[in-house]
Amino acid sequence: MDQFPPNLFQHIKVFAASDGSPFSIFPFVRRFYNLERLEFTCLDFKHVVPCKGDAGTLPPIRNLELFSARNLNHIWRKDSELDHILSNLQTLTVHSCDDWINIRVFSSSLQNLTILNVSFCKMMTNLVTPSVLKNLVQLTTIKVEYRTKMTEVVGNEGDCHQTIVVSKLKCLQLCNLKSLTSFSPRYYSFEFPCLEELVVEDCPKLKIFSEGVLSTPQLQRIKQSSYREKWSWTSDLNTTIKQLYTEKFQERVVMQVKTWLAKGASMITLQLFSAIR
Repeated sequence: MDQFPPNLFQHIKVFAASDGSPFSIFPFVRRFYNLERLEFTCLDFKHVVPCKGDAGTLPPIRNLELFSARNLNHIWRKDSELDHILSNLQTLTVHSCDDWINIRVFSSSLQNLTILNVSFCKMMTNLVTPSVLKNLVQLTTIKVEYRTKMTEVVGNEGDCHQTIVVSKLKCLQLCNLKSLTSFSPRYYSFEFPCLEELVVEDCPKLKIFSEGVLSTPQLQRIKQSSYREKWSWTSDLNTTIKQLYTEKFQERVVMQVKTWLAKGASMITLQLFSAIR
């Protein structure tokens, strides 16, 4: 690296890398003084090494995109180079990282994060714990979509009667989460003073937002599609979620009956007998 002049990379804003280990590129990344975005594709984070030298020499990365990464939980180690990058992030995008379970961060990590996008992470059962969510003090947007195992967004953690204030969150999108049953399964109390947009699309098992006390003073309706203008609202958030679940359940029953009718009376009898059993 010393053979390159110091100002050679000063105008580079985006650095993308694929395959191999991410840590072999950090000496190179340090030379991009104005780098704003990192894109890692198909990297294995298993071999995390302690941060060497002055971590302050790393560029202040604002955006991190991870696609099809392996062993992603290792990046939350406090002695990793990436942990120092996380503290400056404003946008984090994670896509198709199949062995990622949830976000695990220290109190200083992701403190400046404003946008969180997570999709197609097959093993994820929840996104964050209450303590992690409390530390995301700048978060304005959460988008979670296409999960097969996620049952709740906020997982269980100790005292279930605590109050969680998500002070700056304005937009929450929950799309194509086939196993999602609630935003939080316990009696946590949630305050969303700035939440204005909630999208709930194709979450067939979502019966309630939260069992605890909810405060959403700015929320006036729920959008049923991220692409179409279809809205619902019935007095409050939990009531609306319950109403949507009932409507979707009834629609599925009608569709099933129509399918049976299309197969003929004999098949209906067999299906009904099997359902009863």
